[in-house]
Amino acid sequence: MPVHPQVARYLDEIAQIDLPPFEEMTPEFVRSTLTPSPEPHLPAAQIENIFIPVGDSQIEARIYTPANTPDATHPDKWPALIYFHGGGWVMGTLDAYDGLCQDLAGNAGCKVISVDYRMAPEYPYPIPCQDAFTATHWITDQADALHLDRSRIAIGGDSAGGNLATAVALKAREVENISLNYQLLVYPVTNYSFDTESYHKYATNYFLTRKAMQWFWDQYLPDESSGREIYASPLRCKELAGLPEALVITAGYDPLYTEVVQYVEQMQASGVAVTHINFEDMIHGFFRRSDVFDRAYEAVQLAGHHLKQVFTRN
Repeated sequence: MPVHPQVARYLDEIAQIDLPPFEEMTPEFVRSTLTPSPEPHLPAAQIENIFIPVGDSQIEARIYTPANTPDATHPDKWPALIYFHGGGWVMGTLDAYDGLCQDLAGNAGCKVISVDYRMAPEYPYPIPCQDAFTATHWITDQADALHLDRSRIAIGGDSAGGNLATAVALKAREVENISLNYQLLVYPVTNYSFDTESYHKYATNYFLTRKAMQWFWDQYLPDESSGREIYASPLRCKELAGLPEALVITAGYDPLYTEVVQYVEQMQASGVAVTHINFEDMIHGFFRRSDVFDRAYEAVQLAGHHLKQVFTRN
């Protein structure tokens, strides 16, 4: 299937912009290229900024409460999605994901807690991963104060944020008082390797390139050996039993496509219930850009529907 006409137009437009490729930019310049958040389709009823302690520091998070109310069986306790933004562990902000998180909250009928972990290269692996896990642990501990239903907490993220979500889900298996009941993984990075079919097939010309991903990994990892650790490369974890049920969304024209499919297959082989939905005419990064791609909001609605189903039956 060819790329969607909106994707073809978008790729033509960015080709006309006089920007160097990612791998020739500094982290500061990369951050300056991040597009602002699209306006939400379903504005939240309440948005609250909080701070989460991480070691001797703190990170910011943002809680989105949708306009709809919790179901009658849990009138005071909301289900929640803890969400980690994408951006190659280098870029991404709460503001840039503001519209997406409001739409996820509205479509899923849950609170969304967007976590602004510290980023590379200033804070390389494992710091972003540790921030993500610490935030998840803290949110679970504070569930009553945050009006959350501890038994209905999901984890999610896109791209590098999806990588952090997978790491949190893996680590949470070892912690008794964290019981995540769902994973929303949107084209997550799953392996420090660049030799898959999709990395070769879509190495250039489809927004995210093979060289760009090599650059992002270079910023994230303090050394190559770190890339072989399972919390950096969850695909290298051979036993995935005990992970929560998952919805995995992929884009057909994405260098990461093959490794994500491999992770789906590995979860399924370990007995994890996984729904994989491929937006075959889309590119990496589409999920956040409902201002450019109609299929982006279609994917958000789909994710919200799956989350609502899981939260309703629990």
